[in-house]
Amino acid sequence: MPFYHIVSDETPVHIKNLYEARTIVEFKEDLDFLLDNYKPISLNQLIEIHKTKNKPAENYFHLTFDDGLKELSSIVAPILKEKNIPATFFINTHFLDNQNLFYRFKESILAEKYAAKGLLDFSAENEREIDELAILLGENFEEYLKNNQPYLTSEDVKSLIEDGFTIGAHSKNHPKYFDISIDEQVAQTIESVDFLVQKFNLEYKVFSFPFTDDGIGVEFFKKIEGKLDLTFGTAGLKNDVIPNNLQRIPMEENKKGIEIIKSQYLYYLLKMFVGKNTVKR
Repeated sequence: MPFYHIVSDETPVHIKNLYEARTIVEFKEDLDFLLDNYKPISLNQLIEIHKTKNKPAENYFHLTFDDGLKELSSIVAPILKEKNIPATFFINTHFLDNQNLFYRFKESILAEKYAAKGLLDFSAENEREIDELAILLGENFEEYLKNNQPYLTSEDVKSLIEDGFTIGAHSKNHPKYFDISIDEQVAQTIESVDFLVQKFNLEYKVFSFPFTDDGIGVEFFKKIEGKLDLTFGTAGLKNDVIPNNLQRIPMEENKKGIEIIKSQYLYYLLKMFVGKNTVKR
């Protein structure tokens, strides 16, 4: 279950101070390694596997991407189509059509322009402070959104669906779930999923946690039980006590994909001996 956010030979300013984008060459090398060792499967196949509990004989992988960035349409999708690899793109509904800008992206923009790395210590509750600081510094996020269009548009999403890709929710505005109440966690989850299902006539319901699913308790999963097909975490190669919550491997490290995957297997085996290869709630 490898996952990415962006693929680009030039990391955009709104991401540059958060992490480095996977380059096109790096991404293609990752895909070639995966294709040599695993069979790509679609989201519908993945859902069916977890419904029936019948795992296929072959090793398989399903590729996912978080944050709904425009590069998914312009760069990633053409590469995946060429290699015949299905994927699921997870979208924040408040950012679709470039309506709003993720607060971490705002921090990266300000940090780049004013070399103020301390800005990256802000949290969601400080977004108003970030906006106020931007006004004082003469930075206009509305103009940035208009000029750079960092997110997918609804038309982009429709085209991706027509090309056979699948769509999931990534919450409404990408909060840290461990910082918000359980009622807000449920609202962020269900409302974002339902919005996309209705808007794009989806026949499945899937969700990936923003930031991390670390600290999300059993109570949350009980509240959404039966309302979603699958949810996705970010803990790497691990099992989860919640059978329909699948952990994914972050691929945006300064390593080759083969090294990332192999190290994940090594960590999994080492943790297995001390009983720590399963996420407990």
